[in-house]
Amino acid sequence: MKSKHNILTLFATSFMSFMQLLDASIVNVAIPSLTKDLHVPMNRAEWIVSVYLIMICMLLLFWGRMADQIGYIKIFQTGTIFFTIGSLICAMSPSLYILLFGRIVQGLGASMSMATNIGIIAMIFPMSQRGRAYGINSIIAQLGNISGPGLGGLVLSVLSWHWIFIINIPIGIIVYIYGRFMFPRENRRVKKVSYDWIGLITYAVAIATFFVSIFMGQDIGFGNRAVILTFMVSLIFWIGFFYAEKHIKSPLINFKIFKISRLTLSLVSALIVFSIGYYANVIMPFYLTNFRSLSTSLTGLIMMAIPFANVIAAPIAGYFTDKYNAASVSIVNLFIYAIPIVFLMQVSKTDSLIVFTFMLLFLGIGNGGFQNNPMIMGYAPQAYQGIAGSLAALFRNLGMGIGVSMATTSLYYGMSLKANKQIAYYPTAHPNWFLSGMHFAYLTALVLLIIAIVLVYMIHRIDKHNAVTRKYR
Repeated sequence: MKSKHNILTLFATSFMSFMQLLDASIVNVAIPSLTKDLHVPMNRAEWIVSVYLIMICMLLLFWGRMADQIGYIKIFQTGTIFFTIGSLICAMSPSLYILLFGRIVQGLGASMSMATNIGIIAMIFPMSQRGRAYGINSIIAQLGNISGPGLGGLVLSVLSWHWIFIINIPIGIIVYIYGRFMFPRENRRVKKVSYDWIGLITYAVAIATFFVSIFMGQDIGFGNRAVILTFMVSLIFWIGFFYAEKHIKSPLINFKIFKISRLTLSLVSALIVFSIGYYANVIMPFYLTNFRSLSTSLTGLIMMAIPFANVIAAPIAGYFTDKYNAASVSIVNLFIYAIPIVFLMQVSKTDSLIVFTFMLLFLGIGNGGFQNNPMIMGYAPQAYQGIAGSLAALFRNLGMGIGVSMATTSLYYGMSLKANKQIAYYPTAHPNWFLSGMHFAYLTALVLLIIAIVLVYMIHRIDKHNAVTRKYR
């Protein structure tokens, strides 16, 4: 395949990642409009966000396993069709239940595309160019993840919520048509496809009940009996999943992959960094719109500083990754990430919006420069490229879900400490309670960031040790 076709294929797969991650975050901003138009309470409308993430996390490993057997491109293209159809259903939904069905179809398609897009990149680019290719993919995907609230605020200031789904449709059609004619031909990898149904069912129930327990805990409290029971069900199915996978001939995921220490550390550090990134999606709209009394459109413009910086940082970091290594580049950018987090731990109402926006630029640089895909895919053997790609997407989406939970839980806890009572809403009459909660939330983000830095430093040390060993071998 010619180089220009490689680049076009990279952009085609990456833009699907953009739209799918955008849909995971942009809907948060549309919840007030959705509750009004569909005449549903806020807690029910939140399922529009959560059912999409749950569906993706439930099926990512399955499609990664299937991709290793029947090919990345077939599954990616099928996922593009389902995601586009799901977007059409969402855009035309007259009721909550049809909208939820559309989100389920979207989630099915997104899980197929997310599980395979990194594998496609690994297939078409030589090792010497993968750092930059992964960097471009990461920047476009991260843009979808980070720009959701900002872009959503701008769209909703002039258009209805239907447009956050309508925009997916032409992009999905274009990507599918391009892939139909331009993606490389891919032969079936095995004669007989093996299905690990026990693994799929136990894992799907485990992940679904895990997320349901988180969202229920946000709504009715984590000490509630129903929440504890749901979490226990999740734990039981997790145990069943791990037991089944160790005794099945062709498991959903071969746990031997986690014996590759650098790969495991890369996955965990990526989960943490994505969790931290979601703090901004959750907290910034409250700070700018409610606490600082800014318009939705201005809030959107300010928050666009994060994806703007991400656009600049990711390809530059990708270039240095090809020249040096992903772990070294990531450590530098994680320290840059710490600067705005420390600032947000002590931000006040009197701080200049210019300074605040400048700090959001640093958030985008730190996040965009973190080289999770090159680390994950670079440490995965060729036979595990498909499952490694799906694990990368899984840990990214788990990070998003956990980030929402961590950000809101720490925010509410910090506000409750200040108020000396339980607070689980924006305290309109006491805005300083919110500010205290925000400071506490970003304190927890700093702790998570320190853990991520330690993990990536461990990867760097292993890289260095292996380089020395090869030199004197």
